[in-house]
Amino acid sequence: MADIGQILVEERVLTEDQLKQAKAGGGESLTSTIVDKKFVSEPDLVAALVRRFGLEQGRVEGVDVAPDLLKLVPESLAKQTQSLPLKKEGNTLVVATCDPANERSMDRLARATNLQIKFVVAGPKALEKARTTLYGGKKKASPADSGPSIREIDQAMKNAVQEMAPDDGTEVEDSRSLAKLEVRDLDAPVMRIVNGLLLRALKMKASDLHIEPMEEEMRVRFRIDGSMIEVMRMPKEMKGAISSCFKIMSSMDIAEKRVPQDGGIKLALDEKNSIDFRVSSLPTIYGEKLVLRVLGTSDLRDSVDDLGFEGRALELVREAIANPYGMILVTGPTGSGKTTTLYTILNQLNKADVNIVTAEDPVEYTLPGITQVNVRHATGLTFDAALRSFLRQDPDIILVGEMRDFETAAIAVKAALTGHLVLSTLHTNDAPSTVVRLVDMGIEPYLVSSAVKLVVAQRLIRRICQNCKEDVDLSELEKSDLDQTTIASVEYLARGKGCDTCNGVGYKGRVPVFEVLSVKSKEMKRAITEGGTEVQVAQIAKREGMQTLTDTAIELVNKGITSLEEAGSIIMAE
Repeated sequence: MADIGQILVEERVLTEDQLKQAKAGGGESLTSTIVDKKFVSEPDLVAALVRRFGLEQGRVEGVDVAPDLLKLVPESLAKQTQSLPLKKEGNTLVVATCDPANERSMDRLARATNLQIKFVVAGPKALEKARTTLYGGKKKASPADSGPSIREIDQAMKNAVQEMAPDDGTEVEDSRSLAKLEVRDLDAPVMRIVNGLLLRALKMKASDLHIEPMEEEMRVRFRIDGSMIEVMRMPKEMKGAISSCFKIMSSMDIAEKRVPQDGGIKLALDEKNSIDFRVSSLPTIYGEKLVLRVLGTSDLRDSVDDLGFEGRALELVREAIANPYGMILVTGPTGSGKTTTLYTILNQLNKADVNIVTAEDPVEYTLPGITQVNVRHATGLTFDAALRSFLRQDPDIILVGEMRDFETAAIAVKAALTGHLVLSTLHTNDAPSTVVRLVDMGIEPYLVSSAVKLVVAQRLIRRICQNCKEDVDLSELEKSDLDQTTIASVEYLARGKGCDTCNGVGYKGRVPVFEVLSVKSKEMKRAITEGGTEVQVAQIAKREGMQTLTDTAIELVNKGITSLEEAGSIIMAE
């Protein structure tokens, strides 16, 4: 594949030294960095590419693009391929790009749109500006993005820790005074620490907070992009006060320290916005460990087109959610984005003429126009009990947070076969094993083959930080533990060196990896009905064009979106 930087060197608009500097400089794209560093002006860059590739120059300033084309090529895909759809000419989509040498982008656009792609050339800055305008500009900033900086929060917490540190070595805990504190009472040192931790977690986009008592101190760690990162340590004498404060805010019993407890916190960010935390306490030999899960902070998309599905997988998902009845299952481990996928589907289907009900444990997102129920096992409101009640509420679409037992699965299958669209999750490793798991749970195979329309298996893997991304020589593959077939499919390697932007880890953000299995062909239905194994179901799915989790992970590696090490967590698991 031609390299755009080397092409510009060959065209004598860029020197080898400038190319090295540009590749080391990060930025949204290589061409954008070249223009930013003023090695080449944008008009000269466009002229060189037009001359080299014999393409037309595309006008993107003030261009008016049809809404259906913007939906056909969602913003995430346009950014990843450094492109912008302009117009459709018969079976050809005219696309502006600042990197016409990138054949992968052309292939990706062709697969996503089922159209032939015709490139025209535009400057990187002009493209970026046009995309921002056409796709509705930058997303509205979260209230957590405003207010004090992380540095200011850290300093405030350090000051509060010093105020609380006891001179006589005794443990700090006064339950009576803590009980009188308000969540926004910033005069109390313990509240400044607790609020500081919550705000810092939101600013760092953490999914979980871990408050962990240890023998000599108390450790605080955040889970960010799926990995644990230590953020601070405090004297062990403070663990009682911090633990009691969190428990009071979570409506837990602060006097009970011998058994696990669950609760929740609603943190007001301003008069209109708040964030919910699910809190769990666990007695340990050094005190109570607290884990807070941040709820509902992922950005819900308006359509499944924006989730990251491509080509045939996207077609199958669109087709499945257009069905008035049947079952769609999303599977994967905890933290793999299942809830985001399901709620994006609900978001797309949520119309005034549709009755949608959900049973969840707990409700992570609230959507207007949808009836949502928090499952409470202690009171007898289980998933199967909620489902039975739902069927008397005249629903069109039902979401069941998780199918954990035969009773829930049986009612869900019955609902899917009697005119309802049912969405749910299972904890399995891949899509083929999901239909087999339903049979193992006690559902008759013929009912599974009739009810299930689609299974989506997914994972989230970390995206290479664009600010410190660097190419890796393919010789590194020799050190890999992967099999030769997988190694042979790798065409490009990249990694993040680590920088301030990514907290030194080399990754920033995550990207989904999907495996989509459709249950509609006669061969697939027959295999399930006859009690086929996971291997047999997988073989049929692959013959019908299913891209496995490994296939998708390798594709992300070849596109430079993730590293081979990160993809290895999926590849080795299979």
